[in-house]
Amino acid sequence: MTTTPTSTARPTQAWEIQTIVLMAAIGASALLSMVLLVSDLVVRSFLLSGPESGLLPLVDAVARHGVSVGRLFLLATIAALAGFLWWRRATRSMLSEAGDRAGTATSHWTIPAWYLSIGAALTIRSQNKAPDDTRDALATMLTWDAVQTGIRLAGLALLLVGVWKIRARVRGVVAETGVAARRPSGKVRLLPPPDRPVAPAPADLGPADDAFWQRVGQLAGSAGGDLALLETTGAVTRRWVLVPSTGELTAVRAALPPGAVVTAFPEPPAATDTTTFAPAPADFYHGFLEDGQSGALRYQVVSPDRMPVFLDRARHARRWALYPTDSRTALHAVVEPA
Repeated sequence: MTTTPTSTARPTQAWEIQTIVLMAAIGASALLSMVLLVSDLVVRSFLLSGPESGLLPLVDAVARHGVSVGRLFLLATIAALAGFLWWRRATRSMLSEAGDRAGTATSHWTIPAWYLSIGAALTIRSQNKAPDDTRDALATMLTWDAVQTGIRLAGLALLLVGVWKIRARVRGVVAETGVAARRPSGKVRLLPPPDRPVAPAPADLGPADDAFWQRVGQLAGSAGGDLALLETTGAVTRRWVLVPSTGELTAVRAALPPGAVVTAFPEPPAATDTTTFAPAPADFYHGFLEDGQSGALRYQVVSPDRMPVFLDRARHARRWALYPTDSRTALHAVVEPA
């Protein structure tokens, strides 16, 4: 007996590299924070115990160039903030192609906690000034410097954990939807993996002209609810679009890229009971899930052995549907260039 190899959709290689670079930058900032924290505590101890205690060469160098090191640390904090915001924006853009337009996978409680740590550290920094040049006053100032550095270090640790968790979530979303985010390079045409349904060939389909869209609008009006329209581009990239029950298709047509294969299903998604659901026999299904909180539309390839997993997710969805990939009632067409 032979086993058919499986293929898991993954984020783009560029995104993976960007994530590693971001995590390395956060780690470098955390390492610098630890050096500053230790230096503040050692210099404070030196001031309180007297010159006989001595200073380590590294601590002495940090103390002599404290202003420059502080500015470097502030620059690293700003770079980490800008880098994270840019990375999260790029991540949400990638996720939108996999159906998670709300970008819920990029949210984690550690991120607002990191923001709070930045605000707390900056507040302490702005208020922390020695009233005079006495040892006690300087030691008190260094104590508060150590506190703010410790808060920043804790915030960076939370950020590192948050990026790690978000990376795992993003990988999970892309894998669950079955939408490969990685793009083919060069002129080699990639074939869909053997465990994925094959999309209709554009050459075998008619154009998505006015007559096609008129039929889709009529189906939406007859169904009395929003219809699910599947957009397929390339070999395996798919996303859902909702056709409003009013039959208004101007916005839908404008958002479709030329060359995409569109498939309209006459049965609208609904919040139906999953416990009594019995699907029509098929090798594969197109799974439609509308997130119950964000309203994001998610596509998922469903095989018969993965049906219980899909139905478990469908219980928590606002609306859901399951369409056989070989549905005879679906309408197919290819979007022509404008």
